[in-house]
Amino acid sequence: MMKTLFLFVCALCVASCFVVPAASLRAPVQKVPAVRAAAPEMMMAEPEAAVTALAAVTTAIATNSGDFGGYTIPIIGLTTLGATIFLLAGPVED
Repeated sequence: MMKTLFLFVCALCVASCFVVPAASLRAPVQKVPAVRAAAPEMMMAEPEAAVTALAAVTTAIATNSGDFGGYTIPIIGLTTLGATIFLLAGPVED
């Protein structure tokens, strides 16, 4: 009997979560006028300058595969992943 009563109370609690309250609990929202962004004033004269700047940035970030340890971190990560799979897999039955 106690289980049935408990489940009935739980069902009422869940059902009451979907009921919309009649009165709003929040304060009314005041309308604020929208502010428009200004039009762009300056345009780039040469599109080649943007490409050159982008190439300079990408070259500065990484120039070759030996930067930032090269392949050391991926090898460590793949080895750790393989070891984790090996340990969690369990025995294989033939």
